[in-house]
Amino acid sequence: MSREDYRIELFVFPDGSEVEMIVFDRPARTASARSASGRTGASRQTKVAPPPCRVQAPPPSEDPDAGRCPACGSALVYPVDWERSGPAAWSLLLRCPDCETRRTVTLGRESVEHLNRELYRSAQALAREADRVARRNFEDDVDRIVAALRADLILPMDF
Repeated sequence: MSREDYRIELFVFPDGSEVEMIVFDRPARTASARSASGRTGASRQTKVAPPPCRVQAPPPSEDPDAGRCPACGSALVYPVDWERSGPAAWSLLLRCPDCETRRTVTLGRESVEHLNRELYRSAQALAREADRVARRNFEDDVDRIVAALRADLILPMDF
């Protein structure tokens, strides 16, 4: 195989790691096919491979509405997975619980912080509502037990 049959490319992944990969430009030919065409490895000039090209992650966007589903408009979108894709960018996999839409977005630091604040506020509101419902259910249970005790509906054999 000669240097003309492949090139080396440098791939830069979102986490910053880099890998040099060999990319084949055309299918490799067998030695018999090369000799049939009259070309041998000894008769070719050695070419210097071009420098590797760089493949970069897309630039981050400043999407203030990343927490809203583009398919159904729900504001309940939350991140399922995330990873740093640059010094000030994050790649997030977002999921909408209403329509099951999943999408990957690359956000800048400000957008991620905005989304994080919205998620925190929503989690706090959800926790307050859960506490309110639990308290109301507990009060209803206590009222029913007190009413049953007053009516002598609870006996020692119930325990």
